[in-house]
Amino acid sequence: MRQVVQRSSLLVLVAAVTAAFVLLLTDLLLAVFWAAVLAILFHGLYRRLLPRMWGRRSLAAAIILVIVLAGVVAPVLLLGWAVVREASQFYAAVERGVLDPGAVLDTLGSWLPWVREVLDNFGLDFEKLRSGLTSMVGNAARYAATGLVAAGQGALKLMLQLAVMLYLLFFFVRDGEKLVDSLVRILPLGDEREYELLGQFATVSRVSVTSLIAIGAVQGGLGGITLALLGIGSPVLLGVLMGVLSVIPAVGPGLVWAPIAIWLFASGMWVQGLILVIVGVLVVGLADNLLRPMLVGRTAQLPDYVILLATLGGLSVFGFSGLVIGPVLAALFFVSWRLFEEEFSPPETRDEP
Repeated sequence: MRQVVQRSSLLVLVAAVTAAFVLLLTDLLLAVFWAAVLAILFHGLYRRLLPRMWGRRSLAAAIILVIVLAGVVAPVLLLGWAVVREASQFYAAVERGVLDPGAVLDTLGSWLPWVREVLDNFGLDFEKLRSGLTSMVGNAARYAATGLVAAGQGALKLMLQLAVMLYLLFFFVRDGEKLVDSLVRILPLGDEREYELLGQFATVSRVSVTSLIAIGAVQGGLGGITLALLGIGSPVLLGVLMGVLSVIPAVGPGLVWAPIAIWLFASGMWVQGLILVIVGVLVVGLADNLLRPMLVGRTAQLPDYVILLATLGGLSVFGFSGLVIGPVLAALFFVSWRLFEEEFSPPETRDEP
């Protein structure tokens, strides 16, 4: 009886101290998460680099850290700076009245008078739609401006998280295998289950990041370059938006380029609008159809709709990091329930399909 009380007390103590420690690190958990994800992504390169560094793990991990700084962190910071600059220009254009969506609707109404009739048939007032669209664009501009101010105020916190992430990345890369073995020894789920859970975490993290980068970079890059060649303002900002929205299969980037194409048609720039539609449908859309099946579904072993829901849910809860956290949690959710089923289902039903 005494031993049971002692073990129960120890479990309560461990749980309470662990919860308190996690609460203490709340603001740095994303830094820990991204350090773990980057360590997984660059683990293969580290293993190939280690023999060339005469087995010196610290030296090999330091080289990986330099590669991450030059190949990941620096480009992301430069891209973020370009997005912030173009977002401020977008806000200034709306404030000066240079960007007026109401004028575009007026042009459409004059060229296509049947549009007003269709709207009337559906009980929609054209003028209310015009003012609503203008207000929506203005609110979007103000939201962008507010985000810029918040980003400026949170710059110190961002730099702290970045420094913590890079610091932890060095140790995760160098000592990752030892940390995994220690975690497996501590967790009371059984070594086989723990390795499966950690393996699934590694697989889905790798797939989520590579697909996010590959699909987003290709679709956003192609879209941004096309907009720049057509003389559309803020091509970096709009390209990044297309890259982020590429998490929505098939229609994601179209939520950006389609309204721009309508604006080009309404402004009389028919050739530019037609080029944008052709590139958006045949080039940007085709890239999604080619890359997504190869990078996401087959490796992650999750249905497409689950990946979509998890990605959008993660984006809503965790921000940009949720694009990876969402699919990882979804994969762990399915693996956990499968392990639960294998453990507690009747023996005679376990081998049934």
